[in-house]
Amino acid sequence: MIVSDNLLFNQATLSDALRAQLVAVTKEVDGISKDQFIANLDDQIIDHVYSKMAIVPLVIYRDQMSLTDPQESRTERRDPFGDLIRLPVIRTDLTIPYSGESDLWKMQPSTFTFNPPRGDYSPQRGNDQAGILRFKMEFAQGEYTSDAINAEVERNLKSIEEYLGWIKHDIESHNPQLQNEIRRKVAQRRERLGIIQSVSKALNIPIQTREGAPGLAQLPLKQKIIQPLSSHNNRPPEYTISNEDYENILKIIRHEGCSYERTPEPFAKHDEEELRDILMSHLNGHYHGLANGEAFRKKGKTDICIEFDNRAAFVGECKLWKGEQKLLEAIDQLLGYLTWRDSKASLIVFNKDVSGFTKIQEKIPEMLNQHPNFVREMKVQNSGEWQMTFRSSEDPDRLVIVHVFLFNLFVTAKEEGNRD
Repeated sequence: MIVSDNLLFNQATLSDALRAQLVAVTKEVDGISKDQFIANLDDQIIDHVYSKMAIVPLVIYRDQMSLTDPQESRTERRDPFGDLIRLPVIRTDLTIPYSGESDLWKMQPSTFTFNPPRGDYSPQRGNDQAGILRFKMEFAQGEYTSDAINAEVERNLKSIEEYLGWIKHDIESHNPQLQNEIRRKVAQRRERLGIIQSVSKALNIPIQTREGAPGLAQLPLKQKIIQPLSSHNNRPPEYTISNEDYENILKIIRHEGCSYERTPEPFAKHDEEELRDILMSHLNGHYHGLANGEAFRKKGKTDICIEFDNRAAFVGECKLWKGEQKLLEAIDQLLGYLTWRDSKASLIVFNKDVSGFTKIQEKIPEMLNQHPNFVREMKVQNSGEWQMTFRSSEDPDRLVIVHVFLFNLFVTAKEEGNRD
C-alpha cells in the first residue's frame, strides 16, 4: 500500500492560479523597456510574453519508473481490539520521472475527487520543469508479491494520470484567454506609447535622451524556451549573432535533446542525418524556416546553419559518439565551417552504442582541452554540456565559442526486448 503522507493536487486551486496569471500579464507587458517595445512588432512581443508565461502541463514517464531495493522493517498498527502492535513489513519506493511545471502537483483542477493520490515530488536542482515523483510503499511480509506491487502501482498511477488529464484540459482552456489578454495589453501599451510620442513631437522643449537603449536581459526562467526580443540602440552594428539568439538556440537544442533522452528507443533507431533533421525541424519552428541543413559554409556543408540579417550565422554539427579521436576531428570540422563573422557554434553529440554514459561525460572536458586550438573552458549549469573557447584555425587572434552537448540514446538489448 502507498504510505506517503503527502496528498497531491490538494494545496491550492488551479483556477485561482490561472486567474492570477491573467492579472500578471500587465506587469509582464509593462516590464518591457520602451525602446524594445518600439523596436519589435506586436506579434513578436506577444510571442515573447506568452513563451514566458505559458504553463507546461505535467507528463509522467511510465517506461522509466523504477523500484528501490526492498528493505525489511517494522511498523506499528492497531489490532481489532485497539491495541498497538508491531508487525514486520517490506518497504520499497517507486520513482518515476516527470516533466512540466512542478507547482502543478499541488494544484487542484476544476474536476477532482475527494480521495486524491498520494506521493512526493522533487524538482531537478535549478530546473522546476522536470523532476522525480516518488511513492513510498509498504507491504506485510505475506502480502509482498509481484501481483500486489503491480496492482498498487497501477491503481495510483491511474489516479494520477486522471488528474493530469483534468489539469491539461484546464490549461488548454486557459491558454487562449492568456493569449488574448497579452494581445489586449500589448495594444493598450502601444496606444499609450503612440500618445506619448505624438505629444513629445509637438512640444517645443527637447526631450533628453540616453546614450544607449538597454538590451533585454536574459529572463531567469528555468528551462523554458523564451522568444527573444531584439534591442534598438545607438551602438555600431555587431557582426556576430547576439548572445540572446545564441542562448535561445541552445535552449531549443537542450529541450529537444532531453526529450529524446526521456524516450530514447524511437530516436536511437535513427542515424546521424535523421537525428539532425528532427532537431532542425524544431529549430525552424522557432526561427521561421531560417535553419538549413547541409548548407555551404566556408570549407564545406555544415549540418545546421541559421543565418541572420547581418549574415553571421549559428553553425551546428551533429555527430554520433565514436570516441576521442572522432570528437577532436568534429571540432576541427566545425571550426573549418566558420567565417570571420561566425563566433558562436555548437557540437551536438548523440551516444547510441556505448554503455557507461557517466564515464563518457567525465572524459569530455579532458578531451576538448587537448585540442590544439583550445583556449579555456567556461562554466555551464547543465550536466552533459560544456562550453569552450577555441582559436580560429585561420586567425589565431579570433576566438570562437563552441557549446558541446552530449545526449544519451543508448538502450540495452534487454530493455528493447521488454518493450517489444
